[in-house]
Amino acid sequence: MSAPAAPALFLPADELARLELALQQGPSLALQAQLAWALRQSAGARAQGLAEQVEQGLAASGWPLPAQAAWRARMRLVRAELALQAMDFEAARALLDEALGGLQAQQDEIGCADAHHLAASLAADLGEVQRVHDQLGLAIACARRAGDGERLLFLQAVLGRADTFRDLSTARQTWAALLGLDIEGLSPVVGAAVADLRGLVAGMAAEFSPAIAAMTRAFELSLQTGQLRRAIALASNLGRAYWGMSEFQAAMEWLTRGLTLAREAGWPASMALCMAQAGETLRRLGRRDEARAQLQDCLRMLGAQPASRTAALALKYLAHTEQDDGRTEPALQAFDALMQRAVHADANDLKIDAQLGRARALLALGRHAEARSAAEAALQLAHGQLETTVDLLWILGEVTLAETGAPQQALRYYLEALERAARVEAFVPPPELLEAAARAHALAGAYQQAYELAQRAGVLRQRRFGEEVGQRSLALHTHHQIERARAESEHLRQLAESEAARFQALRGTHEVLLHLSEVGRELTAELETDRVLAVLERHVHALIEVDSMAVYLLDEGGTQLYCAFGMEDGQTFVDPPIALDDARSYSARCVREGRELILRMSELPREHYQVPGTSAMQAMMFAPLRVGERVIGVITVQSLHLPAYGERETLAFRSLSAYAAIALDNARAYRRLSDLQRHVMAQEKLAALGSMVAGVAHELNTPIGNSLLLASTLLGGAREFNARLTQGALRRSDWQRFADQHVQGLEVIERSMDAAAALVRSFKQVAVDRSAEQRRAFALAQVCEQCAQTMGLALRRAGLRLSLQVPAELRMDGYPGEVGQVLLILINNAMAHAFEGRENGQIELGAQALSPDRLALWVADNGQGMSAALQERIFEPFFTTKFGQGGSGLGLSICHNIVETLLGGRIRVSSEPGQGSRFTLELPLQAP
Repeated sequence: MSAPAAPALFLPADELARLELALQQGPSLALQAQLAWALRQSAGARAQGLAEQVEQGLAASGWPLPAQAAWRARMRLVRAELALQAMDFEAARALLDEALGGLQAQQDEIGCADAHHLAASLAADLGEVQRVHDQLGLAIACARRAGDGERLLFLQAVLGRADTFRDLSTARQTWAALLGLDIEGLSPVVGAAVADLRGLVAGMAAEFSPAIAAMTRAFELSLQTGQLRRAIALASNLGRAYWGMSEFQAAMEWLTRGLTLAREAGWPASMALCMAQAGETLRRLGRRDEARAQLQDCLRMLGAQPASRTAALALKYLAHTEQDDGRTEPALQAFDALMQRAVHADANDLKIDAQLGRARALLALGRHAEARSAAEAALQLAHGQLETTVDLLWILGEVTLAETGAPQQALRYYLEALERAARVEAFVPPPELLEAAARAHALAGAYQQAYELAQRAGVLRQRRFGEEVGQRSLALHTHHQIERARAESEHLRQLAESEAARFQALRGTHEVLLHLSEVGRELTAELETDRVLAVLERHVHALIEVDSMAVYLLDEGGTQLYCAFGMEDGQTFVDPPIALDDARSYSARCVREGRELILRMSELPREHYQVPGTSAMQAMMFAPLRVGERVIGVITVQSLHLPAYGERETLAFRSLSAYAAIALDNARAYRRLSDLQRHVMAQEKLAALGSMVAGVAHELNTPIGNSLLLASTLLGGAREFNARLTQGALRRSDWQRFADQHVQGLEVIERSMDAAAALVRSFKQVAVDRSAEQRRAFALAQVCEQCAQTMGLALRRAGLRLSLQVPAELRMDGYPGEVGQVLLILINNAMAHAFEGRENGQIELGAQALSPDRLALWVADNGQGMSAALQERIFEPFFTTKFGQGGSGLGLSICHNIVETLLGGRIRVSSEPGQGSRFTLELPLQAP
């Protein structure tokens, strides 16, 4: 089993649905691993369970060890992200470190990129701003080395977002190319990230309308791709964008939507972000008590991560709330705490906000020097932030006037603020700033300038009122456009769902047909009745609701049905035989009439017969098992529930009964054929044994006859020698001749008896090997020599010569008797068919090694050969060219079965008319 490739960061909904559907087809560790990763944000509990299952199953997966290690590390990443979302930062960091170590050990660059991205998220939640940038830089480097362009764009958009919080103008320049990309031309995952960045940049630049459009699209794409964290953050930022357009109702709607998503997911950090933004919205609506309570709840929830950006935002909003309420001391304390966190996080925007708030609070408390110091420090940080710079110069003017009472010095700051504002054509200074400058001019005696500034302030106030009305109108228009787009999107979604449902229905029917096709192939491939019934039962349950199922087959006489298979409520049963003329039996009726019966309990007559001890079935189907015009039995399925069997189930049942009939009839025919084959094989073995005995007897005749002749001769010589010994007429030469003759004769007898003993041993070994499928290690050359000895007499009588070309070193572990049987059949086949009308026939029995674990063994002749048509049928049972002349047509079929089943090899023939034939066996050195 191969391991899956590295997954995408997130999956669009349609791809996720395909993954889910594939997993429903059967358990798959690869699919579980991919799903665990894809669902880590959108369905955390399920992702956790899947990740644990994958980690437990990796050892038995069969995947390469590096792949196992990489996916084990990725499952740790899933669990780390889930711990992060639950604000269990210690567990998240431990799991993340473990995962990153494993991924680095396997040099999995994509996995390392994902791990560093998650480390950046952890650092962001902990308020570690520099670490966020460091980890994202490492993630981008890994994605670039891996050549993953999509991850690279995604991570660059995430880094651009982090840079925007640090310095808006720099971020805008750095990521200008990324901001200019066409969102719709990107993948949904990358599109969400780029649209999010574009919306954030526009929002921080107070360009609220384009910010809302970009963030709304990013929100939709995030939900489509399972980026729930991003979606919640976007809902919060959309609330802030609607503040800027004074559309607080829409702001609250978005914040409520984000809070609902966070609560459904059970993520405290995301809930806290939405609560903080909701608190600020309530402040801007003037509902300060509710705002204060909401923000304090948010800070309590974030007690475990006081350094996080969300906690800092909540603290800032709480400080503004206290300031609006005239509670200057608590406001100052909150701004001081915000400043400490901003310094720790190195977040410029928070530092500026904190110092600006401190300056206002300190001014209200009369601590002028500290107020000036705070405003000047903020002014040094506020590069490129026009509105903030104007506010700070205004504060410095107020501080100067309060501290020195010198309007001329204060005017210097007021006028610089107005000059800065005038440099940007679209920027309108606050009317309150103009009024402050007018008062300073009046105190300095410059009444004309004071009057002009006061008039400008009045005009601006009137204009601002008109702009606020326009902004609200624009916000309302934007809101309506978004709602209309959402309605159109919903309409399209419903259309898509309708089409998807229609497609699912068609696919369902198509899958049923495909399934039935697979069932047909599987059923008809089985040749044993028990296996056919087991496969049938499994597929019936997969396709049809079944509480009871039975198969009845006609007996040989065709007078009754016997129960071949029965199962009810998960328990097997065997019914007694049913007479074919039984009027009460629906199974018998189905066979008699040769048609389907689909019955419901409510439609049956009151006197309906039910087998004692069985459940009262509410729906029943009976189908005849028909093969051509013959009916061989009946199959029935029954259900306790209504409605159980509709058009789909009827179609499936009809097809299953047709396949089952063919398979069961094939099994019957195969059983009869197998019985016949076993009988013929037994006869073949007996014939071969008879031939072998005759051959051995003939071979034993010569050494035994020679020994008897010599023994008789030696006995006569001994008697003669004994008589001469008695007469005392022996000379030394007589003694010497007698000894020489007996030594020579006994040596010949010894050689003859050794040959006879070897023949007997060979015969005994062949007899033992052929008496059963006895497995042992053996030398192939020895088995071939035994076959040559066995066939020696028959070959000589036929005038044929057998040559052996078998290396002595070839050894096998298997069944020598079966190898010998195959060789004897092939030699006999050559003797019977190859040499009609030919002389000087030669048969070669040879072998050679093909590889360290396989060999080739062949029987070749120089006979008349075979045509191509004959070669195609030569291994078919009962096919012979000598029917009626002693040929059974089973010899080569038996060879084929032995070679390709017991011996685990394959046999093939190559021949041309007039060029002889060659039967080649490719066999493993170790039989299965």
